[in-house]
Amino acid sequence: MKPSQSPSLTRFFSDFTLGFSDGLTVPFALTAGLSSLGSTDTVISGGLAELCAGCISMGIGGYLAARDEVPPAHSNSQQQRTFDEEEEEEEEARGMLSYDGDSESSARLEVTEKSSDSAVHLIQSHLEPLALPPAIMSTIMTTLQSEPNRATRAIAGLQSYHEKLSIRPSNPLPISPLLSGLSISLGYTIGGIIPLCPYFFAATVGLGLRWSICLCLIALFTFGSGKSWVLRGEGLGWRCVWEGLQMLILGMLAAGTAVACVSLMEGGISHK
Repeated sequence: MKPSQSPSLTRFFSDFTLGFSDGLTVPFALTAGLSSLGSTDTVISGGLAELCAGCISMGIGGYLAARDEVPPAHSNSQQQRTFDEEEEEEEEARGMLSYDGDSESSARLEVTEKSSDSAVHLIQSHLEPLALPPAIMSTIMTTLQSEPNRATRAIAGLQSYHEKLSIRPSNPLPISPLLSGLSISLGYTIGGIIPLCPYFFAATVGLGLRWSICLCLIALFTFGSGKSWVLRGEGLGWRCVWEGLQMLILGMLAAGTAVACVSLMEGGISHK
């Protein structure tokens, strides 16, 4: 499998990872804290309530954040018009370059009076973004106007450079706020169900907690390594394992911190 270069897939995994990591961490910490009460029904009810609330809030947050990233329509049209104008100037500049194979001297690029003015104008449009001092700018333009061959060589260099590079800006993948919010919400839902599932089948709350911990660890490592494999392709086994370990360690730190905070609060309340 070759590495995927799809921007839509990359965007989906970015949003999904955000929701999935939160979905694993927050419900797990909540169910771990509620498990100290010794009631499976309480753990399940609290976990489902948090899962529904978190899924909705994360989805809305992702939607609003993605909506702010969408560029205004007039900005895109202005950029397109600017590029079209530059492209027209490039096409006009190409028309002033001609070759004649009858003699060595005619192999040089010939510039007519009109095309020379177009060449100077085109070069000036490329120099303006540099914000050069007026004196330097005037010297450059005067030199080009007095020696047409210099303008010709400059135009040829610009054409050669633009041919090597793709000067047309690629249209970025439009951001869909709705899909972004749904991706985050889906990730949170799937991540939140994992630590909650064992409590439906375990005979005791303690057994459910142990199963929940094991499932979360497996899910963190599998998702981290699997995401790396899908996005970067096979042949990078060590990289996939490292990504899985990173996801596992970070998830353990987040969940462990949350459980520790709950335990400290319970300890303080019990002392009172």
